[in-house]
Amino acid sequence: MFCDFRYSDASAGHNYIEVSSLLKLPYPRLNILISLLVASSIAVTLAIALWLFDATLRHVQAEAQSARVINIAQTVAAHGNVVQALQQANQPGTDISSDSALERDINRLRQRLGIDFISIFNRQSLRLTHPDPELVGLPFQGGDEGPSLQGRTYSSRAQGTLGTSIRGFSPVMDGNGQVIGAVAVGVTLATLGDRLAENRLSVLLGVALLMLFGVLGASWLARYLKHVLMGLEPHQIARLVEERQAILGSVHEGILAIDSEGRISLTNAAAHQLLHRAGLDVPTYGTRIDTWLPQAGLMEVLREGKASLDREVLINGLSLLTNRMPIRHQGQIIGAVATFRDTSEVHMLAEELTGVRRYAEALRAATHEFKNKLHAMLGLVQMKEYTALHDYMLELADHHVAPGAALVREVEEPVLAGFLLGKQSEARERGIVLSIEVEEPIPAPESSTLIHTLVIIIGNLLENAFDAVSEQDERHVTLTLGHDESLLSLHVQDTGTGISDALKQRIFQRGISTKGAHRGLGLAMVREQIEAHDGDLALYSEPPHGTLIEVTLPYRAGSGARD
Repeated sequence: MFCDFRYSDASAGHNYIEVSSLLKLPYPRLNILISLLVASSIAVTLAIALWLFDATLRHVQAEAQSARVINIAQTVAAHGNVVQALQQANQPGTDISSDSALERDINRLRQRLGIDFISIFNRQSLRLTHPDPELVGLPFQGGDEGPSLQGRTYSSRAQGTLGTSIRGFSPVMDGNGQVIGAVAVGVTLATLGDRLAENRLSVLLGVALLMLFGVLGASWLARYLKHVLMGLEPHQIARLVEERQAILGSVHEGILAIDSEGRISLTNAAAHQLLHRAGLDVPTYGTRIDTWLPQAGLMEVLREGKASLDREVLINGLSLLTNRMPIRHQGQIIGAVATFRDTSEVHMLAEELTGVRRYAEALRAATHEFKNKLHAMLGLVQMKEYTALHDYMLELADHHVAPGAALVREVEEPVLAGFLLGKQSEARERGIVLSIEVEEPIPAPESSTLIHTLVIIIGNLLENAFDAVSEQDERHVTLTLGHDESLLSLHVQDTGTGISDALKQRIFQRGISTKGAHRGLGLAMVREQIEAHDGDLALYSEPPHGTLIEVTLPYRAGSGARD
């Protein structure tokens, strides 16, 4: 069994692969099919040619024999012995004998010329000569001799005593120009068939030789096509094409390929959707990529033969993450392929991953902090210091539970509130004072994706602030949140050493960091997310007085938010 794949375009509202099982039938091999096809074509062609040749040969032979027997008949009719014999045979009371000298001369001539019969007959159509002596003196057979006795020379085909034959007639004239008889010269069709058979044998030998060369040529052609098709049979090629179409249709990334001339040779449904979102029409196959979509960068990959991975491309305002690779076959570059994916989707995945990591760190910090408090309470219980235990629990409620409850009340989005509580626990574990001030209640957003954006922005800003104060005597970080109509503002201020003027201009670029190699991604991601949501970002820092980062984002409250 094998599968026949059909893909339903996601643009039509369906995104699935339809698989229907087909029964695998035994397929003949391609080389056998080609050999049989070519050999049968040659055989049919040669058979038709042989039939046409045989028919033409028969016609040509008949025409040639007609002209020949007429010429022989005219020659015999003009011979003096023939005229004399007919004049004598036409006299009343003359007995026509088969032992005449004329008959013997005519038979020798007939044998020498390879003619089946030469008949001389008088005006009464009585034969004077015939290959069968018993027929001499009897009437001529065939019924086609009449015009010759009227002075005409012609050929005909008729049934006689020797069978069907091609006959040539010529009248015999006396000295006064009177018709005194006629001469009939004939070749039977049986004799003509024997002559054709001799020619046909040579033709058949030629046909057989052509057949042999045709079969050898078909075998060579089959092997050549097999090599070109890399040993695949037609049904295997069809299966690969169907599987390729199904795979291209099921891939979430857009795929665009070009040939060695820079012409588009392949696009999938995902590429059509992404490019349509960028305001581009679906390209037709054969369109040059450098005129239709020069931003794809495939011509550079085609010329240089080098891959280009994880590059962002802006197409009519749509940011796409691309990977571009050259296509090689037997060491030669035969094209290039590019994959596209919406950058916002990649960022969302990164945000979710960062959020999960932040949640895990917050839970670990909260667990550690809670275990320490449990140990303290357990010690007070063992010491039976119940008054101290009572005071300790009240202190915990005042300093931890109450602020946490207030924070939850002011931030209606539970994911964001839980995240902020976790960051507070993490800060306490690291010996940092994190003050979270909510100026106005923060309603839950209309779009859930904005929560991931806030997690990545706040998480990275707080992480950088924690790092900035980690080695300071005063370890204080303040996060201020505010909501005004459709805008959300957040300020992160730390008591670190600040950022120099030279570094301020580049601090939000990828790879720029004061923390060593393989860093400098957090603030760059913050900038990208803020720009993607049409927000504003500002940084204020004067060493050694710390740093303030202000962020403003469009923030549309959800329908279920409190008034």
